[in-house]
Amino acid sequence: MPVDRGGMGSMMGSTSGRGHSPAGPDGTVLATFAVAGASAAAPGPVPAQPAQRDLRAAAVTAHREQVFAMDMGMNGGGTASGMMNFTINGSAFTADRVDTTVPIGAIEEWTLRNTSPMDHPVHLHVWSMQIIEQAGRPVDNPEWQDVVNVPARSSVRVRIAFEDFSGKTVYHCHILDHEDSGMMGLIEAR
Repeated sequence: MPVDRGGMGSMMGSTSGRGHSPAGPDGTVLATFAVAGASAAAPGPVPAQPAQRDLRAAAVTAHREQVFAMDMGMNGGGTASGMMNFTINGSAFTADRVDTTVPIGAIEEWTLRNTSPMDHPVHLHVWSMQIIEQAGRPVDNPEWQDVVNVPARSSVRVRIAFEDFSGKTVYHCHILDHEDSGMMGLIEAR
């Protein structure tokens, strides 16, 4: 459904003081919640999870670089469109192209490089990433994340164990406008 994200005043869930969700461009209210009744009991503690293995000493089967970039776009006629292009390795997302193919069971090391002037929180669906190095400095303790912030004009090195899933999924910038403007790739594990 098309959504008018509006200006800064309507970002981050602002309701413009009306007490309900703002209407979309076609007049549709996207969500309204009314909560009533007694408060529920607080949930119990989350059970301890087994520690993920440390991949820093693991044999790496492949090295890849994913370059997250943005620039002023060009429309099909070669003139400036005034819109930003958000790309990974020079390409904007298209659903009919597999950007990365990995074998099941592989442990890969990816360098996530950001050439743009703003941060890009990179999210890989299905598999966690173990941070190995940030801004050229090795990390002291294993850090597993499914979203890794790649600061402006910097890089982060991660290792990924491609296990327990075969099929297609995506990796992308977790800033919705960047993802929607092309900063997403399709990955297939087989």
